[in-house]
Amino acid sequence: MKRFVIAFVVSLVAVMTVSAQIVKMSELPSEREFRKAVKTMMYRTNGHDLTPKRLEAMEITQSVFNRFESKEWSAYRKENDPEKIAELERSGVPYFLRKSFDKVCKEVHKTKVKEGTVAVWLLYNMGYIVKTPTATFGIDLYSKYTDKLLDVIDFGMITHAHGDHNNKAFTEGMAKRGKPILAAFDIKNVEEMRVVDGGEYKFGDITVRVTIGDHNKKKLRNFVAAYEIDCGANTNNTVIYHTGDSCDYTQLNPQKQVDIFMPHMRVGLKIQSCIDKFHPHHVFLSHLLELGHRIKKWRWTFHDALKDKKKLKHDHIWIPCWGERIIYNRNDWK
Repeated sequence: MKRFVIAFVVSLVAVMTVSAQIVKMSELPSEREFRKAVKTMMYRTNGHDLTPKRLEAMEITQSVFNRFESKEWSAYRKENDPEKIAELERSGVPYFLRKSFDKVCKEVHKTKVKEGTVAVWLLYNMGYIVKTPTATFGIDLYSKYTDKLLDVIDFGMITHAHGDHNNKAFTEGMAKRGKPILAAFDIKNVEEMRVVDGGEYKFGDITVRVTIGDHNKKKLRNFVAAYEIDCGANTNNTVIYHTGDSCDYTQLNPQKQVDIFMPHMRVGLKIQSCIDKFHPHHVFLSHLLELGHRIKKWRWTFHDALKDKKKLKHDHIWIPCWGERIIYNRNDWK
C-alpha cells in the first residue's frame, strides 16, 4: 500500500509538471518571469548541461519568441529614434537582444583569455565572436549595435551574402578602421579579402582555411564559405569549424581535428554524417531563432534543437543562447 501511495504521488507530480509546461506554452509569461529566464540562460546555466533550470528558461523564452513577428523585428532593426528604441527594449525579445549584446560587448572587452584557451560568444543567429590570447575575430556578426564591437575585433569572416549573415554596419565599420574581412563575394565599398576554395589566410598565429560549397542544390551553388580556423599555438591549436549555411557534408573537408563544429542545424546539412566524417569534439547547433524569418517558416526553435540533439549520436551537443560565453580548453575535454 505504501509503495502504491508513493507511486501515485510520483505520477501526480509528473502530471503536474507536464501540465505546467503546457501552461507555459499556451500562456505568455509575465515580464518578470521572462527577465528571470533570460538571466538564467545567459548567466546561470549553459548550452551543454541542459539542466531542468535551463530547459525551463528555454521554454519560457521560446513562448515569447513564438509571438514576435518578423515585421516587429524589422521595425526594431530599422528604428533610429533613441527614445523609441529604449521603449522597445524594456520588454520581450528586444530586451533579450539588448541584454545579450551588452553582456557580450562588456565581456569581449574585459575577458583576459588564458594560455591554452579560447573564449567564444554567440551574438545572434550564426554570429560568433572568438577571443584568443593574441586576437579577437568575428564570424557572421549581426546586431543593431555592431559598431560598439569593432574597435576590439581584429578581423572578420562572412560565410555568404544573405542579410542575416552579411551585415552592412559590420563590413563598412571594419573597412573604415582598415581591418580585413574574409568573404567569397564582393562587398560594396569594401576592399575585402576575397577568398577562394582551398585558400589559407594568416592573421598572426591564426590560420583560416576556406572551403566553398553549396547553400542548396537548385540555385545557390558555390555560394557559402566554410571556415576552418586554427586559433594558434597559444590555444593548443584549438580548431573551430564554422560552416555558415553549407548544405552538403561531402563538400566539407577540414584538414585538422575539429574542436568546435558550428553547423546550420536545418539547412539540409547531414550533421550526423559530418560527425561521423570528421569527429568534432563539440557541436554547437546554430541558426536558431532567426527573427527575420516568419514564425512558422525557417525560424528554427529551441524545441527543434532539442529534437535534433536527441537524434544525434554525440556526447557534446550544445544549444547555446544569445549572450552566452564558453571558455574552451582543449585539454579539459581529452
